[in-house]
Amino acid sequence: MRQILLSLLVSIPLVACSNKETPGHDHEKAASTQAPAAAPPPTKAPHDHAASTRPHADHNARHGGLVTMEGDNHVEVVIGADGAIDLYASDAVRTPIPPKDVTGTITIEPKGKGEKQTLTLAPNEAKGSLSAKGPAPDNADYTWDLKVRSAPMKMTLTVPAGGTAAFADAPADHPAGDHAHGSPHGGVVQSLAGGHVEVKLEKTGDITVWMLDTAEKPRSAKGVTASLRPVVAGAKEVALAYDEKADVLRGKIDPIKQDHVDGVLSITPAGGTATSLRFAFHLEGHPGAGHDGHTGHEGH
Repeated sequence: MRQILLSLLVSIPLVACSNKETPGHDHEKAASTQAPAAAPPPTKAPHDHAASTRPHADHNARHGGLVTMEGDNHVEVVIGADGAIDLYASDAVRTPIPPKDVTGTITIEPKGKGEKQTLTLAPNEAKGSLSAKGPAPDNADYTWDLKVRSAPMKMTLTVPAGGTAAFADAPADHPAGDHAHGSPHGGVVQSLAGGHVEVKLEKTGDITVWMLDTAEKPRSAKGVTASLRPVVAGAKEVALAYDEKADVLRGKIDPIKQDHVDGVLSITPAGGTATSLRFAFHLEGHPGAGHDGHTGHEGH
């Protein structure tokens, strides 16, 4: 019996060791080769729709033209160098409005030679625009009189030779709204022959223009002639007068109701040539601004 008990006591540890060292059960090796636990699926960042769905927050040109706004509607105006006219209507958040929902005319009034003429705009389904063909533009006033889903929209834009492409965008090295430009006086800066020009339009309707050198330092505005036409309903082109004391150009229009306004500056530097430049003014957060109350848009 004693012999049997001794045999059993000896065999139990051997069995335990045999189980621990069974081939294929190397725990250290298993730990090193075990697949890591599956990582939790990445959390998808919520998409901020504010910029794309806030009414009147988007004034970017879709067709290389100039975007205007009245009420809850926008119209991008494209005048080609050959006289082709295309107007693209969209709603408050820039969703395209079908051409069949828009009717109207456009009147061309040259400031020099040429006769005033009114053209009927026809739907162009292929382009998604209202279109017409006029003479090659050369510093003429284009006034469109539309019904956009029964809402009236009438504005005037002075278009230089070359069409809207002549001022729709700033030069490639200084695109409109690019912060490569500074904003010495809180206005909007664009390149001009021999330097820059800064324009500030305030909610009150006050306009100030500074002439700047290549380093955006002040230079004299004496001898410079300029006018500004804000592209808003009923706005007229305003001649800017030289303020000798401040060495700037000044003008005034009716108070601005919109938070976003495009304007065309026609400017002739002293001894230089006439140039038309497009400026996009962002007036949120300025005195009398709308409900958005954004700030920090100066210089855009």
